[in-house]
This record gives sequence, C-alpha cells and structure tokens, in this order.
Amino acid sequence: MLVAIERALDRVREGSANDESMALAANKIVRKALDKRAIGYSEYKIWRKRNRFIFTTVVDEANQLIGFFDIFPLTTEAGEAIVSGALTERSLKADHILPEAATRGATHIHIATVLLNPRQKSFSAIVAKEVLLLKLKEFIEAKYDPVEMRTFTAFAQSKSGEAFLQRCDFSMVVFSKDNEQHLPLYVLRPAESGTAVFRFNQAEKRFSGARRRRAVIAQLDSRIEEVELQLREAIATALNGDAKLLPSHVITKIEERLRGLAKKDAAADLTRFGSLLAKLEFCDVRELQDTILNSAIWPHFRDRFVNQETLFGRFGKLADIRNAIRHSRPVDDIMEKDGEAAVLWFERVLSKS
Repeated sequence: MLVAIERALDRVREGSANDESMALAANKIVRKALDKRAIGYSEYKIWRKRNRFIFTTVVDEANQLIGFFDIFPLTTEAGEAIVSGALTERSLKADHILPEAATRGATHIHIATVLLNPRQKSFSAIVAKEVLLLKLKEFIEAKYDPVEMRTFTAFAQSKSGEAFLQRCDFSMVVFSKDNEQHLPLYVLRPAESGTAVFRFNQAEKRFSGARRRRAVIAQLDSRIEEVELQLREAIATALNGDAKLLPSHVITKIEERLRGLAKKDAAADLTRFGSLLAKLEFCDVRELQDTILNSAIWPHFRDRFVNQETLFGRFGKLADIRNAIRHSRPVDDIMEKDGEAAVLWFERVLSKS
C-alpha cells in the first residue's frame, strides 16, 4: 500500500489554476456529489479571480483530474462568523475571502471541499484519497506556514470526512441542527494545529522512507545484475566458450528454457544463443554456483574464490536477495544487509585480474 501511494505521488502534481475546464468539471462534481445548492461555476469564477489559491486541482501526468480541494483564506470577521455558526458556505460571499495578495496573512482558513474525481481511473480509490490528502497538506504548508498561527474550520460532509477531521484533532463546535447547511462544523484552533501537522508529517515520513528504501533496493538490484554478468563472463572464459563442459543438469535446464522460448515467441532468434555466454543468460544464480563448484570446473576458479564453503555461503545470500527482489517479495533489513554483503564480496573477488 505504501509503495502504491509513493509511486502515485511521483505521478501527480497541482493542476493549472487557469484551467477553466477543470474548474467547471470540479464544480459539477461538487453540486452532484455533495450539495446541489453549492455555488455555481459562473459565480465561483468571480471568487477565483479574487484569489486563485482558493481552488486547487491534483492531476496525473496526462493532466487527468484525480481530485481537488477548495481552501478559503477568510477575513477575520468572516472566520469568526463561521466558528459561531452565523455564517456557512452557502452564505459566504466573495468579499469574505481575502484577496490573493493577502493570502499569507490569513488568520482563518476554511477547508470547504476535499473531493476525488469519481471517474478517475489512474489509481485505486484508497490510493487516490491518500495522495489527495498529502497534496492538501503540502499545499497548506506552502501557502499558510506557519500553520500553528491559523484557525482552521471545515464542515463534515461525510462520515469519512468527519473521521478524518477528528483524527486531526478538529473539535466540533456547531451541531448540524444549528446551521443552515445542516452539517456539523469542526474547528482546529492555533494551539491545536501543531498536533495535526505532526500527524500529517508522520504519515509523510513513512512515504519518504519508503521512497528512499525503494531507491536503495533498486540500486542493489542493479549491482546484483552486474555480478551475474561478470560470473557468466568468468565461466565462459574459463571453459573457452565450450558449452559441452557445463554440468549435465545445467545443460538440460538451458535446453528446456530455450525450447520454452521457441514455443512462446515465434519471432525469437535462437541462433543468437549459440555461444556459451548467450546460453548462460538462461541460468539462474544457483546454476552459476553449481557450474563453478563442479569438481571438474572448480580448478579453473580455485585461485580466485579460494574456499568452496565460503563461496557456497555467499551464493546462498546472493540468491536469496536476488530472487526476493525479482519476484517482488518483501526484503527485510537482515536479508538486505546479508545480500549487500554478498554482493560486495563478489564485486571485490571478481574485480581481481
């Protein structure tokens, strides 16, 4: 799940604030999914001219709408009126919103909408939701830092939205029966904002950590591939390119895989695999191990690898990490360290002339 969200984050960005087609599509989604009495597109366009930061889209690399959020920097008077229940989203006017130039000085921020595009197909709904929330957090920190100085308000328009607000330490201050919008109003005051941001940051750190770990594993995989290439070259050189000198069970495996390739791909050029080096492409790490440790072949490698037992152990760790990575299995810290040690050992030994 973390990996899916991390990959999704790499594929999304904030959309253009001037894309009217996105604004129109988002307004239709709001009026259909949340509130048919919500502000219409034409009027909202006027609000956005006053402050383009009130509406933000999140799009993928193909500019497809993933979701959006409406964040209103309010005048202090309007913000306090929202908190008291005297003002709701339905009664907000353009002059309740601070002009763009005054955005950073806002003391009251109203989170009006955080909504997924129900038609987006780029990500699963749960991944898209997490990505949208993380982009929301990124936006708020960029535009309203330090967040600890602001009062945030939001109406809980769904059960999941209410759960999210409660998780972030928002407190309900107006019951649904006490405002014209008939929705509970939640507030996050300055003294509580730090806790909410901390929780967001903790979630983001998990993804940052996952991103770094994925990069480390990818780099290790690249080193493993290079070790495999060097082992094949060493074997081909030691046997003077004669495939008949390979252990019989290794030859059998290679022939089986070549036949499988011919059946699977009519366009495959099998003549390319005439050389020993090319045939060794069909060997896994364990078969390379069996070849080098074969009693008839070992004398060619004794001076380089010295000890068969040590070599056997290093091959075991190399195979474990290699197979886990290539088959997308979990790689824990111990397997990673053992595998990295094996890779380093082979790199040093194979670098010897």
